[in-house]
Amino acid sequence: MTSVFNSIAVLALLGVVLLLFANSALLKMVRDLQQALMELRSAGPAAFGGAEAMTVAQFAAGDGRPTYVLVVDAACPACRERAEDYSRLSAGADSSPGMDTGHLVVLTKDAVCRDWFSNAAVRVLLDPVLLGTVGVGVTPMLIKYDSDGTEQWRRVVGSQLDLHRFVGAAPPLDSSAAGRARSA
Repeated sequence: MTSVFNSIAVLALLGVVLLLFANSALLKMVRDLQQALMELRSAGPAAFGGAEAMTVAQFAAGDGRPTYVLVVDAACPACRERAEDYSRLSAGADSSPGMDTGHLVVLTKDAVCRDWFSNAAVRVLLDPVLLGTVGVGVTPMLIKYDSDGTEQWRRVVGSQLDLHRFVGAAPPLDSSAAGRARSA
């Protein structure tokens, strides 16, 4: 009976040693991938196909002002909320005095999203082909293009505050701050 327990203990020890070797091999693979990622980041945009940034002619304004493109999807509840915020930005109600937020555009594949912006000064592009060209996998996404239509950056818009910060508008007042301002 003792020999059976000894055999099981030896097999368990060998199993632990094999798991340690497998773990160290996986760790080496992860570190190699991290190193490769760091090399790609340091190489810059040219490492990704040679193009520095995508230029989209539909977003070129030519007037020196940027174009902000909000990409939305009808199945996205956060997109509906950001649509309301974006509409208010287009009306100028939330912008800082003397601050020009640029051109505001919405890109979608869903016709229903056009109704979200019916009373806003926002250009709505219903173009699934252009949406595929731009290549957005997460919505709501805000993309900034310079005046010649070259992409500057893209950000996921998780909140109303994010939207205002990315566009450069004054942050919205929350209801408690507005109430304190009225009572003072």
